[in-house]
Amino acid sequence: MRESQHKMILDTLLTGQKVTVNQLATKPVYSMYGAKRLSELKERGYDIRDHWVEAENGKRYKEYFLPKSEINRVKRGKKK
Repeated sequence: MRESQHKMILDTLLTGQKVTVNQLATKPVYSMYGAKRLSELKERGYDIRDHWVEAENGKRYKEYFLPKSEINRVKRGKKK
């Protein structure tokens, strides 16, 4: 299941979307280990970045994303 979760997360990030760990716990990924899966993808060489977002209620959470240059690199099939 881990490999399919990696693929679903990467496919989502390659569209330019930003994701949160909470979003990864829901459809279509259904991973309760979203942070771990993101970490594993980083270890594989994907340049996954993050930044903090403050919600209207004052709580903070991280959004994860791929920079445009990384999206282009992956889509071209180039290795780091």
